[in-house]
Amino acid sequence: MDIRAIAQLEESRLATGCAEISEAVLPIASGGVACRGTPGAWNNLAVGLGMNGPVAREEIESIVQFYEQAGIEPRIEVCPLADFSVIRHCEALNFRVRDFDNVLHRPVSASERVVPAQSPLTDISVRIVNKQDDAEVRRFSRIAMTGSKPPENDFPESDYALWARIVKHPRTESFIASVHDNTGVHDAGAGSLELHGEIACLFGLTTLADFRRKGVQQTLIAARLNHAGTRGVRVATIGSRPGAGTERNVRRMGFQTAYTKVMLARPGPGLIPNR
Repeated sequence: MDIRAIAQLEESRLATGCAEISEAVLPIASGGVACRGTPGAWNNLAVGLGMNGPVAREEIESIVQFYEQAGIEPRIEVCPLADFSVIRHCEALNFRVRDFDNVLHRPVSASERVVPAQSPLTDISVRIVNKQDDAEVRRFSRIAMTGSKPPENDFPESDYALWARIVKHPRTESFIASVHDNTGVHDAGAGSLELHGEIACLFGLTTLADFRRKGVQQTLIAARLNHAGTRGVRVATIGSRPGAGTERNVRRMGFQTAYTKVMLARPGPGLIPNR
């Protein structure tokens, strides 16, 4: 599968999935969507723009209005294979580069049994979260949010509600990895997988600080790839900030960069950016 085909599948998957778990959605006539959640939430973003051809300036202006009327900083993720009209209009409307995100890919096959690139330093088991068990869903959500934040960080209920919608989504499976040692069994990491036709996306991967460098992350990567292989998926993707630990780990397990997206934002007085 070539890069353009992967980009079409991945950007379409992201646009569809994000719209399905967001509180408000603005469909864009030329393709793509603008999604809106609570101020500061990650799902305040417009995706999939320009993948079907040129985008009108009025469409970008409507996205700006959609966010600013809710006090949210407009944010647009742009695929490098999108029509250049997206960049041109964003530049004219004073958007700024906020960040970059690598989309990496790897073929998936039912005939391949994926294993961690390095043997785990301890016994690790992986379980799929029961979507009907609200306590387990909340446990997963807490791990997913805590991995990149201080342990004492207090999360708003809106963040838990967003993760619950993600975990319970019909195309999503979520996984918890537990470390076994002489003091017992400890939930140590978490990650999700969205299945969307021929493509699957690994996301939400995190390891709690006390259990890093033990093989938890690679174990979760392997478990999700093997699960996807049983579902007829041809290619798996994962997003990572360039140079981050996630990128280093997935490269060791066969992923390669497909393309790099640019994150554009339009700051303004009183507008709340994504956390």
